[in-house]
Amino acid sequence: MVGRRPAEQFTVDDAGRERQLAFFEKPEVPDYIQQLVESYIAKKTAKSWDDPVVLDRMANAILAQKSQYWKERQVSYRKAYPVLGYLAYHAPVYLVQFEHIFWQVITQGLAKPHMRILDLGTGPGVVPLAVIDLLGRIGSGSAEVYAVERSEEHLEAYNALVPAAAAAHGNAVQVHKPIRGDIEALTGKDLPDRIDLMVFSNVLNELRHLDIDRRADLVARLAERLAPDGTIVVVEPADLANSTAMRRTVRAIADRGLAVHSPCSFIWGTACNPERCWTFEQKGDIRPTRLMERLAGGANAYRFTNVDIKYSSALLRKDEKTQHAYRVPPGAKFARFSHLNRHRDKKINVVAALISGNLGDNRTKVYKVCDGTPRDPVYAVIPATLRGPLRGALRNIPYGAIVQFYGVLVRFNRDHNAYNLVVLPGTRIEQVGCPAGEAAGTETVEEEPGAPADARPPKNPSRERRWGVRPGKQVTPRPRLHGTGKRS
Repeated sequence: MVGRRPAEQFTVDDAGRERQLAFFEKPEVPDYIQQLVESYIAKKTAKSWDDPVVLDRMANAILAQKSQYWKERQVSYRKAYPVLGYLAYHAPVYLVQFEHIFWQVITQGLAKPHMRILDLGTGPGVVPLAVIDLLGRIGSGSAEVYAVERSEEHLEAYNALVPAAAAAHGNAVQVHKPIRGDIEALTGKDLPDRIDLMVFSNVLNELRHLDIDRRADLVARLAERLAPDGTIVVVEPADLANSTAMRRTVRAIADRGLAVHSPCSFIWGTACNPERCWTFEQKGDIRPTRLMERLAGGANAYRFTNVDIKYSSALLRKDEKTQHAYRVPPGAKFARFSHLNRHRDKKINVVAALISGNLGDNRTKVYKVCDGTPRDPVYAVIPATLRGPLRGALRNIPYGAIVQFYGVLVRFNRDHNAYNLVVLPGTRIEQVGCPAGEAAGTETVEEEPGAPADARPPKNPSRERRWGVRPGKQVTPRPRLHGTGKRS
C-alpha cells in the first residue's frame, strides 16, 4: 500500500539457525516441557505420572480416541484422561510438527521480530509451546500469544503448561489468558486485532457438521482480525479424507479473497482443481518421550508409539504475497498437465511444483508433482532400472519447489486414473532458481542426442517399456497415520 512503512522482517543469526536445524536433525520434546507434562499429570491424578493405574487409564483413553477418529466421529475432551492421553500420545508429534511450520513461516520471510499469534482450538496449548520453544532456542524474536478453546479440561492443562514454559525462557513470549469459547460462535469483538499469525491446527477437520463452504466462510470471517500482512496457517492430518478436504477448504478460502502463499504454485495463472489433491509433508521421526516409552512398555507397544510426522498444510495471506513468483513464460516449451492425455507414450518437457517426498521405495521412487492444471494426479517416477546420478535428482529438493523436467515419458495408469512422468537416462531435471546441478542437491544429465520433447518412443517397444511403470504397479501413497484432532 502506498505510504505504508514496510514491516521489519524477522532475521535469525547463524548460531540460532544452527541450533534449530540441529534440533530438527534429532527432534525430541525438550526436557523442561516433558517435566511440565509429568508434573501436571501427577497433580491432576494425585499419583506419580508413571503410576501403573494412571498409565492404564491413559492407554484406554488413547485407544478410545483412535477408534473414534478412524470412525470419523467426534473426539471428546470433556474428561481428564482423554486430555492426559492427548498429552502423552498426540502432543509430542504436534509440538515438533508446528516447530517445522513456524520455522517455515520465519525462513520464508513471513515473520516479524515481534508477532501477535492467535491459536484457534488450542487444546492444551501445543502450538504456543512450539512457539515458545523455537524462539527460546534461536535466542531472538518475541511474541504475544492468544488462544481460544472450549474444553475446560484442555484449558486447565493449557494454564498449567504454557505460562510456565514461557517463564522458563524469560517471558520472550507473553501469554494472554486463553479465551473460552467455540470458534464457530466467535465475533470480531471477542478476538484481538492485527494478528500476524492465525493458526488452525487440526481443527477444521473436526467441524464435520460444516460443509467446505461453511468452513471457508468461518476462516474468512475470522481473518478480518488479521493484520494486512498477516498469515493464516491451516494444518490437518495427512490421511486421504482429511488432506483432500483441507485442500478443498483452502481453495474455497482463496475464493473468498485470501491468497494461497504455499505450498501451491499457480504457475500457469489458473485456479486448481483440488478434488483429488492428496499431498502431505513428512519430517524426521521424533524421539519418544519418557511418558510415551512407559505407555509402550507393555504388550502392543505400537499402539502407543507415535513418532512419525506427516501433515498437510497451507499458508494463506491477506496480501498477494506467494512463495514463488514464477510463472511459465509465454512460448515456453512446456506441456500443461491438463494436456497430458495428448502426450501419452511420448517424451515431453514439463514444469511443476514438487509436492511430496518419495512415496515409493528405495528402488522405484515416486514423487507427486502439480502445475495447478491437472484433473488427475501426476507422479514423477524414477524406475528401479534407472542407474546413475538421476536416481537422487529429487531427493533434496524442498517441498513446494518448482522443478523443470526435460524429456520425461508420459504413461497413463488406468487402475488409478493417474499419470506417471517416467524419468529416463536422457532426462534433465532442474530446480527453478537454482543453478543446474547445484542447490538442493539436484543432479543433471544431458539429453540424449536426437531425443527432443514429444518424440515418439523408439521402434523397439520392449526397450522403452522397461522404463515405464505398469498400470498395476502405480504407487498409491498410504501413510501410517496416528493423528487426532483436538477440538472438544
